[in-house]
Amino acid sequence: MFVAVLVQTALGDDLRVLGVAPDLMVLVAICGGMFGGPEAGAWVGFWAGLVADLFLVSTPLGLSALTYCLIGFAVGALRSSVLPEGWLLTPVLALVATAAAVVLFVGAGDVVGEHQLIAAGRTWLVKVAVVEGLCNAVLALPVAWLYRRAARGSKGMERMGGARADRLSVG
Repeated sequence: MFVAVLVQTALGDDLRVLGVAPDLMVLVAICGGMFGGPEAGAWVGFWAGLVADLFLVSTPLGLSALTYCLIGFAVGALRSSVLPEGWLLTPVLALVATAAAVVLFVGAGDVVGEHQLIAAGRTWLVKVAVVEGLCNAVLALPVAWLYRRAARGSKGMERMGGARADRLSVG
C-alpha cells in the first residue's frame, strides 16, 4: 500500500494520460477485494483510501476511505459469489470497479458539499472514469501479482482459494 502511494505521489503527475492520472490506491483496494474477499476488500480499501486522503488537499479527509472501502467490499462480494475465475477477470474488473469508484467519489463528494468535483461537467467525469479505468486495467495484472505475493498465507487468500487463484489469475 505504501509503495503504491509512493509511486502515486512521486510519478502520478508524470503518468497522466489525457490530463488524468491513474489511481493506484483504488487498484490496491480492488485487488484486496478480488483476492481476499469482501471483508479484506473493505479493510484494504479503507486504509488505502485513508492513506490517499492524506495526500489530497481539496477534498475532506475520509472521502477516499469511504469510496475505496465500498468498492473493495463490492468487488470482494462479487468475486466470491458471482464472478468466475480467469486471468482476464482481473483487468476487466479493474476497469469497471475503477470507473465506479470515480463516479462514487464524485457523487459522495457532491453530497457532502464538495461541488467543485462536478463543476467541470459530466463529460469530464466520464473522461476521468474511462481513462482511470483503462490505466488501472493495464496496471491490474502486475499490481494483482504483487498483491497476491504480499497477501500469501492470509486468511482471506485461503478463503478465496489463494493457491488456485494464484495460478489462474495471472499467467
